[in-house]
Amino acid sequence: MRTRGPGVLREQNQKKVLSLLRKYRQTSRKDLAKVMGVSKNTISLIVDQYVKDGIIKEVGVKDLKGAGRPKIVIELNQNAFKAIGIAVHHNGIKYTVTDFFLNPIASGFLEVEGKDKEKVIKLVQKIVDSLLLEHPEVVGVGIGIPGIVNADEGIVYHSTNLGWKNFKIYEELKDKIAVPIIVQNNVNMASLCSDGMGDESGSKSSFYIRIGDGIGGAFTSEGHIWNGDSWTLGEIGHISVDANGPLCGCGQHGCLEKLISRKAYQEWMGHMEATGMWGSVEVKEKQIEAQLKKYGMYLGTSLINIIHLLNPGRIVIDSPYNRNEAFQHSLMAYLEKNALKIPFSKTHIHFNEEPFSQSLGAATAVVLDFERD
Repeated sequence: MRTRGPGVLREQNQKKVLSLLRKYRQTSRKDLAKVMGVSKNTISLIVDQYVKDGIIKEVGVKDLKGAGRPKIVIELNQNAFKAIGIAVHHNGIKYTVTDFFLNPIASGFLEVEGKDKEKVIKLVQKIVDSLLLEHPEVVGVGIGIPGIVNADEGIVYHSTNLGWKNFKIYEELKDKIAVPIIVQNNVNMASLCSDGMGDESGSKSSFYIRIGDGIGGAFTSEGHIWNGDSWTLGEIGHISVDANGPLCGCGQHGCLEKLISRKAYQEWMGHMEATGMWGSVEVKEKQIEAQLKKYGMYLGTSLINIIHLLNPGRIVIDSPYNRNEAFQHSLMAYLEKNALKIPFSKTHIHFNEEPFSQSLGAATAVVLDFERD
């Protein structure tokens, strides 16, 4: 039977202190000890060393008005640790540097042909080397890749957008980058941006769906991404929602991705314009509204599977249609009518106003990984 030595326990407590300080922003040694269930002496040893190292600072005294000794308030130096997030796209690389509270410090986009693996590797290395010189506090680099990614081994099994197959990107980069590397699917990375969202659900689990030229999904629980045994968990785009719908590249008819992706919408718009179906501005607006109502129903059909099977406390919808009330109302009406009442009542549906950043999500993955045992 494996046992945890004092060194391992100490490191776990050190990471837990950082995690709680990131969550609470300000607290005290006494409150940390209470939350973690350890002695005040254990916390004092950790905090005092962090104060000495400039990672934690004492910011004042909280007077308990005669209820006990005053508490010394402490907070994390937000620049003590930083993270780099990188998102690889078909036409370039987006990068973001954050402090430990995940506030972006720097960001940028550099063009590169995504299908050229060698050029991508060289540019990633160049970006990271440059950022590490400017931000030596960086504790890791997260890299988001479109496609099926083995996150444990850092292998891109298949990326349609990049044309990569069985590419061992971690092996290519591990000796070229001086800090730890995390490789993950880009939608999974973006989903981590919902980790700090506050809502009435108080949920610890979330399903994130991103509608773009394709459709991807991700399931997270307490900051952990669930990949599935084949690294395809969350593949909501290939749920068939219309048996009589168009043939999808996966071999099914009426896949969600084939029906409501941004590409599908653009093709529909082009067809309507080419065939002169609009007639007038009023007719055009009504037909667009009817189409988006249909999209809401299709999305609702697929999300019922998520609500019933995964039972997340929150569903985050990252969609170009979110600002259209017809789309939102159609989706919610379909779910209210067809989903099981109890799981639906416990699921908070959130419509994003702006898309989650994949590079910010990649930096978030670094911070969350750094905090873990």
